[in-house]
Amino acid sequence: MENYLLLNDFSVTSCRSCEEVKSVYREEDFDLAILDVGLPDGNSFLLAKEVFTDKEIPFLFLTSYEEESNKITGLELGAADYVTKPFSLKELILRVKKILSRLDAAPRYSSETSRWTLKGETIEWEERSHRIRLNGETIHLTTMEWDIMRALINHRGCLLSRKQILSQLEHLSDDLNPRTVDSHIKNIRKKLKSTGWISTVHSLGFCFNGEKLA
Repeated sequence: MENYLLLNDFSVTSCRSCEEVKSVYREEDFDLAILDVGLPDGNSFLLAKEVFTDKEIPFLFLTSYEEESNKITGLELGAADYVTKPFSLKELILRVKKILSRLDAAPRYSSETSRWTLKGETIEWEERSHRIRLNGETIHLTTMEWDIMRALINHRGCLLSRKQILSQLEHLSDDLNPRTVDSHIKNIRKKLKSTGWISTVHSLGFCFNGEKLA
């Protein structure tokens, strides 16, 4: 797989363990991570949660497991794609190129830092640095959680349907459905330690309730 990526003009760094990934990740910059779920010293789901889910680098999983629950776990962690073995190397290259092309088509972020308040709490939202703080404490969102939150904040006070939210995530993955949105909204609420920031209108969608501070 490494040789085939090199033949297709990609620069590749190969790691054979979770610990090696953690070490290399601190030393180099990457555009994409390809993670085999089964590694000698751990599980890539846990590795992704620890290393990649609060970063801007997209990642995809390779696995021999066909159970739907494993696929859902990977996507809920923010994976850009999920490839089940056996697969052709040509297919992998196409998926990698598609993910990278989505990044080129991704929304451009504002340099503005906005501040929002609700019931005495404050959110600081920094688009360019992909940083969100709740009452001064940094909150780590996955790439998909970040883009969902971005869509809600940019339409503050407006109801966004699941379909409208999904349209903001097309640059991340083709394999998305309304259930994915609900799952990520649940995770965002948990990280914000309150359901008040995002309200649900039954069967219709979601709304961000923060008031913008000058």
